[in-house]
Amino acid sequence: MSRVSVKLVVFKHPDAARWDTYASYCPATHNFCASGKTIAEVVSSFEEMFIRDLENRMFFVNFKNWGWEVSENSAKSPNFADEYLISETERIFEVTIKDPQIITVDVELPKSRKTIGV
Repeated sequence: MSRVSVKLVVFKHPDAARWDTYASYCPATHNFCASGKTIAEVVSSFEEMFIRDLENRMFFVNFKNWGWEVSENSAKSPNFADEYLISETERIFEVTIKDPQIITVDVELPKSRKTIGV
């Protein structure tokens, strides 16, 4: 099986009551839903969503709209410079980020199947 990697920006959110201690954004997947009390919790939450999205890659048209190359047996994400990752995360959350953590999330490509109504 092949592997798929994306970069996730994780940061301590100034409004922890709303977003939890840490929040994140992945420009490749447009995912800003992973949050948690620790960085490990955020990454774990994101991985679950990422694997589900990859399972549905043949039915989820936004992947192609966002610059992904997907097929039954592969998925290749667009590449972004670290500066863009951070600036896009700041734009999405409307905050200035201090000490952003850029984490590469690398997962095994799951079998393509429709598991959600997309």
